[in-house]
Amino acid sequence: MDNGNGSSMRISRCLVERERRKHMKCLFTKLSSLLPIQQTKMSVPEMVDQATAYVKELQGRLEQHKGTKVQLERTCEMRKRKRMIRPVLNVRDLGYNLEVNLITGLNVEFALSDFINILQEEGADILSATCHHAGDKAIYTILCQAIYPRIGIETSSVHERLKSLIC
Repeated sequence: MDNGNGSSMRISRCLVERERRKHMKCLFTKLSSLLPIQQTKMSVPEMVDQATAYVKELQGRLEQHKGTKVQLERTCEMRKRKRMIRPVLNVRDLGYNLEVNLITGLNVEFALSDFINILQEEGADILSATCHHAGDKAIYTILCQAIYPRIGIETSSVHERLKSLIC
């Protein structure tokens, strides 16, 4: 009975070894499929060497791409900061007339109609309103006249109210 038990253990080891070889062959096939295309068939040690070299090459590329990404993010951030132009508001009292100049970046969103409404509420009649684009800036000029020349337009009040719209 000793012999029967020993032979079954031997057969069992053979089956286990056969399964291990099949599994290893499957793993090497997967590894080979992940490597760049090869013209010739290579041995298992050659394949492992090539896989190791390829992984190191990919790691190098990854580090290089990470560096490029960081550099591009910095460049993008610097460009964003350059585009962020703080609005400049200038209100000039010209006697019965008032000239409002506003310089903003193109990224600043506001409604010109709000400016005009404030001027009208302060007693101004709009004579002209123009907008010019110069590079990454927008330049607005509004010329208005006091509806009632004797009363005039309170320049400081207009300036504060307009400033509150853009800040």
